[in-house]
Amino acid sequence: MAGSAGAAAARGRVAGAASRAVALPAGSAATRGRALAIGAGRILAVGDEDAVLGLAGTATRLVDLDGAAVMPGFQDQHAHPLFEGIRAGWLDLTTAPDLPAALRLLAKAAADVRGSIEMETWVEAWYHPSAWREGRHPTRNELDRVVPDVPVLLHHGSGHASMANSMALAYAGITAGREDLPGAVIERDESGEPTGMVRGSDPVAPYAPVLPALTPETLRAAIRRIAARLSAAGVTAVADAHLGSLVDPVSELAAYAGATLDGDLPQRLTVMPGLARLSRPDEDPPTPIDIEALVPPDVRDRVRVGPAKFFADGALSTADAWLREPYRDAAGREPGLLRGRPAHDPDALVERLRRAHLAGWQLATHAIGDAGAALVLDAYRAALAASPRPDHRHRIEHAMLLEPELVRAAVELDVIAMLQPEFVAVTGDVYLERLGPERTRDMYPYRRWIDAGLRVAFSSDRPFSPGAPLDGIRAAFRLSGPSGRRLNDDPGPTVDEALRAWTVDAAWAARDEAHAGRLEPGLAADLVILSADPSAITADRWGSGDDGIEVVATLVGGVPVFGADALG
Repeated sequence: MAGSAGAAAARGRVAGAASRAVALPAGSAATRGRALAIGAGRILAVGDEDAVLGLAGTATRLVDLDGAAVMPGFQDQHAHPLFEGIRAGWLDLTTAPDLPAALRLLAKAAADVRGSIEMETWVEAWYHPSAWREGRHPTRNELDRVVPDVPVLLHHGSGHASMANSMALAYAGITAGREDLPGAVIERDESGEPTGMVRGSDPVAPYAPVLPALTPETLRAAIRRIAARLSAAGVTAVADAHLGSLVDPVSELAAYAGATLDGDLPQRLTVMPGLARLSRPDEDPPTPIDIEALVPPDVRDRVRVGPAKFFADGALSTADAWLREPYRDAAGREPGLLRGRPAHDPDALVERLRRAHLAGWQLATHAIGDAGAALVLDAYRAALAASPRPDHRHRIEHAMLLEPELVRAAVELDVIAMLQPEFVAVTGDVYLERLGPERTRDMYPYRRWIDAGLRVAFSSDRPFSPGAPLDGIRAAFRLSGPSGRRLNDDPGPTVDEALRAWTVDAAWAARDEAHAGRLEPGLAADLVILSADPSAITADRWGSGDDGIEVVATLVGGVPVFGADALG
């Protein structure tokens, strides 16, 4: 897929070169051209070099990329950009080789703030047990031993658990008598005392009232930080997959709008409101029009409202994804937790999904376990029976464990599976331990699912995976964790299918296909330029990391947001 493109954005300007541009429309082979013309922020032409260069005028800027490849910019339609920017300011405990080293990092961080300790001073960090030799969570006692006098809150890398010391528990009022909150289950020991662990879809909820406030300035700085990372990865469109999870929807939208207006966020943004925060199960939620009214008018061409977000369960790595059969390593757990658990009362979730569908929402529901996915598909079926909608584009987010009958149900209902291949690269060994090889045969068997007719799109869920789309492609072909043990023997997607899953299919899943995702005249010149033709690299080379593909430049609306020097 060698290609060429220019950075010209003024009306009527054209870019072309003696190389090749590639579009990847759904359901067809790649459409290739020798040159690409852009102007006024949009693609003017893709095709034969002489025909495209014939559009050039005296003001045209020509750029020869000398064998590089241009393709539609990557669409990351399930991510958490604002949260990633906030998390970047926390202590990263995954850099420690073992738990003692992580505890030493915490002690040092506490010492740095102890001199000016106030109620507003916390040590927040993120961790993942799989990064440490012990492979386990720290205990409340261990945290108390190294940091007894500063509130410490650790965020699990999955986003579905938190661990705190006694001072943090005291600040949050988490005692033996404290009730669980929606999406936040307080773990207790044999005597009923909190262990410090909170699990669920919203494990920070008990601490939210007492954590340091996230100011507008903090939010804007977080967006600037992550926008640069997205641009370097070739991402031209991104979704916030849980709007309102950090502060509130209005404040978060204001931060995104300000960043968009000031050029701090060049990516086109889709926001996915967490409707469970905005209405009770027994009342109608806000409509898409209600939420769209919160978006400032002057950014509505760049910030758009997408699907409504819900949760059916938690994560496999924290053993609270909801399974049909017990976890293989469930010995010693409470009887009610052998199969994980739903994030909310199942009947209440079904009612929420029904009301949201009737209100006109596209639905995007987090479901990692097979029991969670089964509940979501049943709820979608009931909602569609009550109010048919041919082009609903309802989604299951993650959809990590789908047995054949669940795949058939998803195909029948035309439900999209929004997948994150990098999850396996980071945590695949844990999945094998939790489920065993017999059950992981139904975890991301891409070839089987695609051949069965399942609609799939790729995304990152960053920062819960590293997030670069090129690494996501590599992970899809590798289908193994750090040890190299594969989850199953599925041959995987074709290279073109993997590229489409990050571009045209992802844009379609976000209802944004009329704007970008393909190299076609009239669509936005949202482009990524790669060092070589990615479709000329075999799946084996992608899987081994021997592909040699790098992002050379990223353009949004024809304007370089990364790698401008490479365009001359």
